[in-house]
Amino acid sequence: MKVKNKFLELMSWEIRDNWAFPILEIVIALVIVQTIPYVTVNYDYYRADHNIWRAFFTKSFFVLVLSTAIVFGRSFGESIEKRKMIVLLSYPVSRVRLFLAKYLTNFLMLFLVFGLALLVEGATLFLFVGVVPPVAWGFAFLYLLLGVLFVSSLMTFLALATKRFGLSILIFLVYMFGMQYWIPVNTKDPLYYTLINVASWNSVDKLQSWYYNTLGIGHSSTGLPYICFVAGTVHMVLVGLALFLVSFFIMRRMDLD
Repeated sequence: MKVKNKFLELMSWEIRDNWAFPILEIVIALVIVQTIPYVTVNYDYYRADHNIWRAFFTKSFFVLVLSTAIVFGRSFGESIEKRKMIVLLSYPVSRVRLFLAKYLTNFLMLFLVFGLALLVEGATLFLFVGVVPPVAWGFAFLYLLLGVLFVSSLMTFLALATKRFGLSILIFLVYMFGMQYWIPVNTKDPLYYTLINVASWNSVDKLQSWYYNTLGIGHSSTGLPYICFVAGTVHMVLVGLALFLVSFFIMRRMDLD
């Protein structure tokens, strides 16, 4: 019980330290500005369903990357630079518990904020009786979870590897936004689907098509090749988990001085 309470205390402290005003308010405001207007103002009910997913994942990509950079950069990179990590470990708290508390807190907060935005879109589009079937929104939440896992793990790895707040953010932003321009647009090339925003909305569309066709409730097709669907999904899952494990190993072995 004491171990559980101490872990929850660490998570509570992380929220107060890393999500205090104005960080949370800015993230929420940016998410609202980027995602909500599409369905509340501009949505045309005769559009194909995949336009909903494309709009959400494309428009939220910028905010997700920027939010992840700031939140995880402060949590790990700045904590090492300003020796906050050493202070926390002196309580005493194990490195494993501290790493998991920091990672899970920020991961869950990001997923909660963007998940609520997606839920609002679903409610606006009549989640249970309207334009898109509820199961399709389940697929969207799944790929939102995978996207948050990928960017969270990558930023954590960079922050721990460099031990620098500014440098880790710079590398992260250059990589995430640079890949949008460096990888050529080719809908038949699996490499194109290593872009998490592209992989997410296309994969949700693919799963929705399978759902329609398997249950025989209507015919739906998508131009996404199966190999591209697998490439996008596997990339997010395996790279996200691999970077998380590498970050965990670095945290246990690194010299904080």
